[in-house]
Amino acid sequence: MLLKKSIGFILFVLLFSTANAIDCNAKIDSANANYAKGNYDQAIRQYATVLDQNLESSELYFNLGNAYYKTNQIGLAILNYERAKKLAPNDEDIISNLRLANQKTEDKIEAAPQLFLSEWEKGIIDMTTEKSWSYFCILSFSVSLILIALYILSTNQKLKKLGFFGGIAIGITSVIVFFIAKQKYEHTINIEEAIITSASVTVTGSPSEKGTKLFILHEGTKVVITEEGEEWTEIKIANGNVGWLKSKTISTI
Repeated sequence: MLLKKSIGFILFVLLFSTANAIDCNAKIDSANANYAKGNYDQAIRQYATVLDQNLESSELYFNLGNAYYKTNQIGLAILNYERAKKLAPNDEDIISNLRLANQKTEDKIEAAPQLFLSEWEKGIIDMTTEKSWSYFCILSFSVSLILIALYILSTNQKLKKLGFFGGIAIGITSVIVFFIAKQKYEHTINIEEAIITSASVTVTGSPSEKGTKLFILHEGTKVVITEEGEEWTEIKIANGNVGWLKSKTISTI
């Protein structure tokens, strides 16, 4: 009896998942059609409905960003391009459209200068996602084990040399990639970024309306969240300046 109930439950879940996937695909197709016809507001609602069902992808965020861009909602366009880039950091279309959207922002904040090695390290870490780095680490480590096994088991001198030196070289590579993956993971977990989605916001020196007014930020500017509360959030901008703004004026990437 228990087995029948378990099988019935599994079949129900499979059928529900299949029906849900078909429904989402239909909504995406409809959203794409509305976008092609210039019905951008309708497309936005339909893309957002699919994302609300926890079915995210770089393509969905990219299309939603395009629809927001067409309606001149630059802050929300940048937010969704950034979310798409987080899932597909090397996608040229995403990078290109994000660059175009950023050119329309009012704030042109120069990043604080960094050492060459720091920029070089960050460039390598940001080449792909932490999952991709992790998969590459596992793959390279597995290859190094195979080569070491070849060195131990083979009687052919050329193969033994290949196994020995190849195993060492790829083993070292796997260790380096492991630390890159670790750095990327820590960056993803510990550094939370957001986009200003309000037209403009005044940044204050304390989490209060009466706090000293420090500077004004506008729609589309990227910030790093350093402390988060219910009503107020402390942020840091690219040039190193820090302050507080209303939590409702930003959306996390």
